[in-house]
Amino acid sequence: MKDKIFHFLENNLIGKELVTDAVVYTLANGKLEGIYNDQMIFSNLVRTANGFKFNMATITHELIYNLDKKGVRTTIAKDYTGTSVFCYELAVRKSTNQLTGYMHCVSTTVQNQTMEAVVCGIFDVIFDGKELSWQENQLLYRDNPIGEDKYKPVAFDSKVRIYLNEEKVVYEYLPILWDVNPRTLEKRLSKDDYPPYISKEV
Repeated sequence: MKDKIFHFLENNLIGKELVTDAVVYTLANGKLEGIYNDQMIFSNLVRTANGFKFNMATITHELIYNLDKKGVRTTIAKDYTGTSVFCYELAVRKSTNQLTGYMHCVSTTVQNQTMEAVVCGIFDVIFDGKELSWQENQLLYRDNPIGEDKYKPVAFDSKVRIYLNEEKVVYEYLPILWDVNPRTLEKRLSKDDYPPYISKEV
């Protein structure tokens, strides 16, 4: 399966520029509102001993605003605008013949970013010849703003789908946010809700 996935990525995703339309979300029980859009480029697909790896670069425009009691944006609470590079690496496990792996942030220009030393495990990789999908589970926890320079520990789980629509590649990221107990690492579904992020080839 890994060779078929490699060729699918090589022929349909690598070198393509994708754009994510603006996504709006709320945080901190409606006290904050974020708006996000980006451009994505996938590159550096190479074979490894038992699998493959590739990079995803994002040019991100993300602002999180404070909201007043009427829900109107006031000041900017966080500016996560910048360029980041993420590395995906997957390999076939000899014990199960399953393709698993991880992704992490290699470098970023985002100020006060929250992805440093954060890793997501990749599993449940499915490829039917036309669509590639996998699950991502974030290990441990990262920070999410709750206002006034305060943060809470959270973790993102997500499903990723890559497929073609009218000969153009589509990359879907469907996130689920969990609040994390930093002592026990127990996860509880967060009240903050993120919508799907859908990126389409230009």
